[in-house]
This record gives sequence, structure tokens and C-alpha cells, in this order.
Amino acid sequence: MNTTKSFFDMVLLFWIVMDSVGCIPIFVSLLRHFNPAKQKEIVIRELLIALFVMILFLFFGKWFFILLDINASSLSIAGGIILFIIAIRMIFGIRHKEHAGHIPKDPLVVPLAIPAIAGPAILATITLYGGSEGGRMVTLLAIVVAWLFSLPILFYALSLKKILGENGIIAVERLFGFILVLISTEMAKEGFITALHLRH
Repeated sequence: MNTTKSFFDMVLLFWIVMDSVGCIPIFVSLLRHFNPAKQKEIVIRELLIALFVMILFLFFGKWFFILLDINASSLSIAGGIILFIIAIRMIFGIRHKEHAGHIPKDPLVVPLAIPAIAGPAILATITLYGGSEGGRMVTLLAIVVAWLFSLPILFYALSLKKILGENGIIAVERLFGFILVLISTEMAKEGFITALHLRH
């Protein structure tokens, strides 16, 4: 039962960090010049690229950190700090503003797949939760489920923006930001506790 709870907690965490609702404005902004069929094609393509990057990072990100001699407690603390910063940006509505005015003709990979969906926060979180071989498969399933929850939100981004409106999107993102503050604080706390235990 604990495993089931942990799995759904992980799915919720990944889904919040992917922040598909918060990505709606940038997706709408970058895709508004395309016809509906082309929009859907680009969304599917970018989400598949993001999923591939996240899975790649799940299986190989750990070795990258091992090469840099970074242990789990350091990763937990750093991940907590990154998530906290992302959460603050979500709460105060400054996420994705850096992309304004930079609209490519066909946004291949950047900025929709990376960093809008597969950004540094989700990659660090995935590496942290990857764990052992067994844990990695659970994490993989959680990534796919969270990605599937994000898919329809971004697939119908234009319609959702019309339904929710700018204020609705801001309200939802701020709520997710508050939840993420709590998660990031807990993650950093666990990292500090583990680091202190390693010293004794």
C-alpha cells in the first residue's frame, strides 16, 4: 500500500513539475500562427521529444552525477532548491516570460520540448527518484503517466485558454506553485537529514 501511495505521489509530483497548465500560454503564443492540424502535429512531436529526453535522463542521468561525484543527499538538496525556485516563479507568474518575443517559425525542440516540458527541474527530480533498477521502472511508469496527463492539456491548449482565461491559468498555476513549495521543502529537508547522518 505504501508503494502504491508513493507511486501516485511521484506521478503527482512529476505532473506538477512538468507544469502543463503553466505551459499553456507559451504553447498558444508559439503555435497561434499555425492551422489547427499543424498545431496538433507540433504539440505531439514536441511532447514525444520531451518524453524521450526525460526517459534518457532517467537511465543515464545518474551516471552523469556519479562522474561528477555528486551523492544522493546533494542531489536531493539541489533538487529541492531548484523546485523551490520554480515554485516561486509559478506563484508570482514569471515562468516562461523569458521566451516572449522569440518566436521561431517551427519551434523544434526549443523552447516547447526543452525547457518548457523537459526542463531542469523535472530532469533533476527524475534523477533523484530513479534510484535502483527496480525503482527506475516505477519511475519510468510514473513519468509516462504524468506525461499522459499533460498530453490532453497541451493538445487542447488553445481551447483551455479560452475556457480558463488568463486569470484562471494564473490561479491554477499559483495553486500548483504552493503545492510545489511544500514538496520542494520536504525534498531539501530529507537531503539535509541524509547528509547529516552520513557525517556521523
